Amino acid sequence: MKIKNNRIWLLVIILVSYFVVGFPDGAFTVSWDAMELGLGLVTFHSGIILVGYSVTYTLAGIILASLNRFIKLQTIYLFGLIIMALGFVGLAFSANFIMALITITVYGFGTGAMASSMNAYMAKHFSAKQNNLMHFFWGAGAAVSPLIMGRLLVLDFSQTYVPGVGYDFNVYEYGWTAGYLVIAGIVGIVGLMLLISMYKKIWIDDDGRADEAVQTHETSERKKHLTKKWHEAVEILTFFFLGGTDYTVVFFTSTVLMRERGFTIAEVAIFSTMYYVGMTLGRLVFGWLAKWLKEITIIRIGIVIAVTGVLTLWFTSSIVGMAFAGFGLGPLLPTLVCDTSNRFKPKLISKLVGYELAAFGAGIAVLFFITSVVLTLTTYEALFPIVLSFILLVFLCNEILQRAWKTS
Repeated sequence: MKIKNNRIWLLVIILVSYFVVGFPDGAFTVSWDAMELGLGLVTFHSGIILVGYSVTYTLAGIILASLNRFIKLQTIYLFGLIIMALGFVGLAFSANFIMALITITVYGFGTGAMASSMNAYMAKHFSAKQNNLMHFFWGAGAAVSPLIMGRLLVLDFSQTYVPGVGYDFNVYEYGWTAGYLVIAGIVGIVGLMLLISMYKKIWIDDDGRADEAVQTHETSERKKHLTKKWHEAVEILTFFFLGGTDYTVVFFTSTVLMRERGFTIAEVAIFSTMYYVGMTLGRLVFGWLAKWLKEITIIRIGIVIAVTGVLTLWFTSSIVGMAFAGFGLGPLLPTLVCDTSNRFKPKLISKLVGYELAAFGAGIAVLFFITSVVLTLTTYEALFPIVLSFILLVFLCNEILQRAWKTS
């Protein structure tokens, strides 16, 4: 009974702590426009900053397997949280572009270490349903952080943004500094909770007994595996395109709405929140449906919903489209991670999950940067066909693997 209770408390701690992993994405989508004005930057700088963030995020995933030879996954997770908190504090006091770039790369490494280590940990010790629940909490954190940041931003514009002209503002205060300090404080509280849990020794070591649901899943599903190197490459590429889709759609939709369609910062903050609310609900709903639906079915349904959402945004500027895009994209990451354990041998899971999360970060960097360049050289309205092409590539890569797995 004590072991069972410990597992329940462990899951609670994982869920609460993964809540803060969503903070960087949600907060940055709202704070960037304020930082851009305050630091005298342009849209192109956002691409450079996201490259810096994603390089260190990717590096954390690549070196996960090597670190795990000497350090437990839960310890890597704690170190990642500490690094992320330090990055938030540094960003709060950034006075120019270089300082902002450096501090964002710092918390990028921390976020990558947390995401890759905990996804690997969950793949080893918990079920697909619980993994979706963990990502549900990530979405909740990403949904709350824009509200925290938006509340602390103080923007007093004398008129609405005029495309091609800019904002004519009278008062600008660095509310994003306070926002990041508040977020760093919340992360610090979660870090203390993790330290206490480790002191109480309720974490399962890497050689510990896996969850019964996972054991049953392994017995029933892992009868055949993908074994070729190109299979692993396509798996990793799937996450690359998903990473590019995930962040590009929420960040640049805000830019399109403000700079082309006359929306205010307050309205854009609500759009960002609705995206992550949709993502959170998608993970909750499909996590529950995972009892009856196969992973491939969830992925296909999610892609159809995401495409519907992007098309709705493109043609109507409706917040419903934003919610649908998040709802459809939401279950893709945790479901694809879980499907890795179906398609590949158990001994490859930790390494592959690390590479998958690294590819996810690389997709954010490369595809976000490419998108920022294209939008700068053409029109912000080009965002929507670009995002649709990314989603299509996720679908194609996954279908190629599914066909290979069926015929193996």
